[in-house]
Amino acid sequence: MSPELQPVALSPSDLQAEAAFKDWVRQLVKGAAELQAFEAGQIDAVMDPATGKAILLPEARAALQGSSRLVLSALDALPGEVCVVDSTGRVIITNRAWRAFILARAGAGLGVREGANFFEACQEAGASERMQAEAIAAGLRSVLSGELKLFRGDYVCHSPGGRYAFTLNIVGIAGDGLVHAVVTRETVSKRKRAGALRSSRRTNASRLAAVMQADTTNRLLATLPAKEYEQLLSGLEPVQLTYGEVLYEPGEPIRHVYFPSDCLVSLLTVVDGHRALEVGLVGREGMVGSRLALGSTNSSVRALVQGTGRAMRMKSERFLREFRRSPTLQRALLRFTDALLNQITQTAACNRFHVVEERLARWLLMTRERLLSSQFHLTHEFLADMLGVRRVGVTAAAVELRRRKLIRYGRGVITILDQPGLEAAACSCYRHVQVMSLEAATQTA
Repeated sequence: MSPELQPVALSPSDLQAEAAFKDWVRQLVKGAAELQAFEAGQIDAVMDPATGKAILLPEARAALQGSSRLVLSALDALPGEVCVVDSTGRVIITNRAWRAFILARAGAGLGVREGANFFEACQEAGASERMQAEAIAAGLRSVLSGELKLFRGDYVCHSPGGRYAFTLNIVGIAGDGLVHAVVTRETVSKRKRAGALRSSRRTNASRLAAVMQADTTNRLLATLPAKEYEQLLSGLEPVQLTYGEVLYEPGEPIRHVYFPSDCLVSLLTVVDGHRALEVGLVGREGMVGSRLALGSTNSSVRALVQGTGRAMRMKSERFLREFRRSPTLQRALLRFTDALLNQITQTAACNRFHVVEERLARWLLMTRERLLSSQFHLTHEFLADMLGVRRVGVTAAAVELRRRKLIRYGRGVITILDQPGLEAAACSCYRHVQVMSLEAATQTA
């Protein structure tokens, strides 16, 4: 419950100071009608001729302070986490829930304090959060500039209390020529999500409907005969994968496999413990964790969610049982794995022999194909890491593709304008990998 606003008690010295102030203001009021209005309390401010500035009278000041206290009390009473950011990115107001988040998470997960700068906090985010933070910063700039009215961005962070996922909502507000942004945080409760999934399993019909709806765009599952597909149903659960989420790290056990529907996962080779180069992309055509089909239980790559979306998830133990039981599933998985290995080897050759502009066009087309969208959030720094080149090389290639009106980019967002033209600009590796992926996904058992 928000605290009640109490009138401020004035001491004798305060009353004397207020009386002296009113006497001074009377000297500034000209004309009998104006003076009468002032004495009746009908004037809120007067102009000081010496400075040219308006002077707010005590009653108006008290009302304004009371209004401000009311607004702050209302924000504190909200259960959600809220902060207000000015046009420079400085946090000027936070509510009680936002401050509690900062204390509980030791400032992790963009827990920006009052007086700090939101953009600077995004720049200082750790390596595992950098891509997400850049996307949030780009969204905030778009809202403050008026390009977007609302921006929603997913975020996953690691804090002393564990790993947390949430969504940041950014809305612009304008007044007196100034633009501010209201940022709210919606925390994703894994316990609630798991409970909802368990409840959905209690009714076979509802579970079947949920699974059928979630996996219709995964081509690998769609190629399975109905009987084989039904056999998998009880072990599949729909999940939402979040941009920037790491599914596996090199050397870690593969605890789940994922069948993407409308999300995108990058497979990265990590060099020297921190540098990473993309070697493969997996979307709706296949499965993340196919290494299990080859008998390996640990991941050899970092699996990073590049595009937020839905997927079907299965525990590795259950997947291995189904894989050993079903020759049909074995053939489907081995065909996809063969296509993925072909993509990886083709990407290695492409990185060695083709120019950056052709490789960038190929990568953008492959991303569009799997995300089912011509627009996605990407920064030049991220693209440089994915393609294994310097940032200046990516910038030059992107400028050339933009000059040819094949793409548009700005504030971390790339839009494909001319797909046929971009396909013509891409190297032959794109068509080769595309044909292999389609054959693996659509071939019948």
